[in-house]
Amino acid sequence: MIDPPLKRIRPEVRSADGYHLTHYDCPVKLNQNESPFDVPDDLKNEILADVRTRPWFRYPQPMEMDLVEALADFAGWRPDALIVCNGSNTLVQLVLAVCTRPGAPVVIPSPSFSLYGLYAGFFGGRVVPVHLAADHTFDLPGIREAVRRESANMVIFGSPNNPTGCVVSNADLKALLEQTDALVMVDEAYAEFSDETARDLIGEYSNLIVLKTFSKALGAAGIRIGYLMAHPEIAREILKAKVPFDINVFSHSAALHILKHDGLIRERVGTIRGERERVFAALQKIDGVRPWPSHANFILFEVSNPARVFEGLIERGILIRNVTSYPLLENALRVSIGKAEENTLFLDALEGILKDTCV
Repeated sequence: MIDPPLKRIRPEVRSADGYHLTHYDCPVKLNQNESPFDVPDDLKNEILADVRTRPWFRYPQPMEMDLVEALADFAGWRPDALIVCNGSNTLVQLVLAVCTRPGAPVVIPSPSFSLYGLYAGFFGGRVVPVHLAADHTFDLPGIREAVRRESANMVIFGSPNNPTGCVVSNADLKALLEQTDALVMVDEAYAEFSDETARDLIGEYSNLIVLKTFSKALGAAGIRIGYLMAHPEIAREILKAKVPFDINVFSHSAALHILKHDGLIRERVGTIRGERERVFAALQKIDGVRPWPSHANFILFEVSNPARVFEGLIERGILIRNVTSYPLLENALRVSIGKAEENTLFLDALEGILKDTCV
């Protein structure tokens, strides 16, 4: 019997599992797709010195306006159609809160980042999953058919997709945008590691929303900054539901200073991309491992006994991500690209585990 106050909680929330990530204390952490490179100490000191000069007893409204202008310049988009928020996950939630009506169909490729479906369900949306193709790429014909069949209210892509690393091309995206007036949200958390971005299509298609983050290529997951770019009329409506002053003084200052170092960002992205190709090539040579091509800063790979491999790596102090609970990925694990020495430790440990256990 349900306790009477619990009945006041929406059934969509009560029936959901929520988002959980088990913590393991491992010295080599390759499970959350973070950048392996921290913000340099001199830049940290620059940020901290700036924060000390800011008035902590005032709301940070002027700083937020400065950050929007800086991001508009950095991304090449209009400041009046750009929204900055406390992390891109919050933006996913915000967009769905504004755009999802009870029972409205939301088409989401599967598997993808679990928060898309979780949040869509929280707001009463009806999630319509479209399984990836056999090669773990987007099934664009299947997605277009689902959009048409369901009269979809929204389509959500992660591009590159987490956890498979595939991308939606601009040509495929344009075909979809021209087919429907449904809102199409493209989460580009990992786009800097690929050669595809939907950024240039925003001005052409009023039903396109693009999300970006500081957590991956910019190496600043700890400051929790994300931003959204859309048609001005769409951005204006989404902005109405945004919590005011949701970004603290420290995060504002950190983001403003990090944006000044785009050369360092490009250099580190190049290093990570190079390591990704090295790790992928090495995985291809290990018996019993099937890696999938990736456009992100992680690689999905399959083994015959993923639980044993996952636990064996933890025993050796290396943490990756077990994604066997995702649809179609019952034998899959995901490894983030770390520093060169971390990647080598992972590869050596993986090969040793497979040889020792003959999995």
